[in-house]
Amino acid sequence: MKKVVLGFIFLSFIASAFAKITAEEWLDKIDANMVYKTAESVAKMTVHTPGGKKRVFEMKSVVVEDKFALIEYLKPNRDKGTRYLKRDDILWIYFPRVDRTMQIQGHMLREGVQGGELSFEDISESSAWREKYDAEIIEEDDATITIRMVAKDMTVSYPYQKILIDKNTAVPIQIIKSGVGETPIKEILTVKTEKFGARYYPVVTEIRSLLVEDKWTRFEVQSIKFGLEYPEEMFTKEMLER
Repeated sequence: MKKVVLGFIFLSFIASAFAKITAEEWLDKIDANMVYKTAESVAKMTVHTPGGKKRVFEMKSVVVEDKFALIEYLKPNRDKGTRYLKRDDILWIYFPRVDRTMQIQGHMLREGVQGGELSFEDISESSAWREKYDAEIIEEDDATITIRMVAKDMTVSYPYQKILIDKNTAVPIQIIKSGVGETPIKEILTVKTEKFGARYYPVVTEIRSLLVEDKWTRFEVQSIKFGLEYPEEMFTKEMLER
């Protein structure tokens, strides 16, 4: 009887070890890494345009989920002090040189920042894929797994996405973002990942246009802190125009 019980336990262990992780469970793992309640960071953004030209920006940002964000340019000097304030789906931009504030919203939030491949949405919110997409596994090997995602709401910026995931870290190492008709629009490559507590997070990424040749953006997180508390009063037009 004892041998039977031990055998059952051993078989249960083997079955558990080889149980397949579902696409939804992989999205949960990714969201645990990528989604945060709050994050404060300093980052460098290098925008490469066709013809070999590039522009370099440094910015400080505070982001609260997909609700609020406050972003300020630190470099170059001509943009220093320019600030973005995002509240839900409205974004204000403050230009200190002319002491003027401009409001944008809706589809304009999907435009590239400084003509690059990162949109205002990309740099000003953190939201879970699991909530927005249905997913299926389309390829898998020992080190990686590839998942195809289809948006539950087809009005999102990218209704289709294909993600290549590092199984060891549960970090996307390649993302293909596609529009209606599943036409590829941009590719995101993770160049470097670091661990912050239990979280793996990409600190260097390259975002490449799949529609315009030689148009891409390199985004390098120089420092980041997760989980700090910020009062809602910090994210007001008064703070933006201070």
